[in-house]
Amino acid sequence: MTSTSRAKSFDRVAAAYDAVRPGYPGGLYERIIEYGSLTPQSRVLEVGVGTGKATMPLAERGFEIFGIEPGADLSSIARANLARFPRVSIATTTFEAWTVEPGAFGLAFSAQAFHWLSPELRVRRFAEALHADGVLAVFGNAPQPPAGRLGDDLAAVYRMSAPSLSFRRAAERWYTTAASPLARELGESRLLQDAEFKSFEWQYALDAASYCRLLSTYSDHSALPESQLAGLLAKVSDVVQSHGGTLTLPYRTGLYLARRRAEA
Repeated sequence: MTSTSRAKSFDRVAAAYDAVRPGYPGGLYERIIEYGSLTPQSRVLEVGVGTGKATMPLAERGFEIFGIEPGADLSSIARANLARFPRVSIATTTFEAWTVEPGAFGLAFSAQAFHWLSPELRVRRFAEALHADGVLAVFGNAPQPPAGRLGDDLAAVYRMSAPSLSFRRAAERWYTTAASPLARELGESRLLQDAEFKSFEWQYALDAASYCRLLSTYSDHSALPESQLAGLLAKVSDVVQSHGGTLTLPYRTGLYLARRRAEA
């Protein structure tokens, strides 16, 4: 499965994505607003809305948000979730196909989606959309393996049923450290300045069924043959049930911030 088809795979599991994918820590939004001295008068661009997990906290703070989401099912759910916010609108299109509104936004952000965007276009198009000193915020969640015997038992299931998979996914590579490819890309861009990284540690508790449904939303899992995925998830569920029926995933959320250079 190509990176493009994997990116599109989320639309096939839109309902599960909305039901079990977690949101993002509240402190992350406070840091974005503080960094950019943003007010509800600051117009916001979001790229990769999904079902609105990252949109909601800014909508609740009164921001005017224009979102882009290529998945028809994802964007439909997002519109329903955000229907009570008249200042939020969502276009079903790709970032690459969208006609940039030059200098129209005080904040542009992408949650869990930056690594799916065109490497040749993404930073330049974000910079074009921002006004001088406008803020680019990129962030993502990276779940870590459960600790102790439960983690060991789950790892054994993967070795037996899906050896090509592990907990080290794109999210961990892109969104967890100040030395990630994302940090380098923003820090080395001539269009941006004042790059900053901040991480947030938290936990997410799920029962066995919700955990399996969460796994089914991961692009590497959905790329498996249907029968193989079903067998893997059944064994994962058995392991979680044998450890009390619930598990707690440690999460790290990485936030990357930069400003558009005034002369860009």
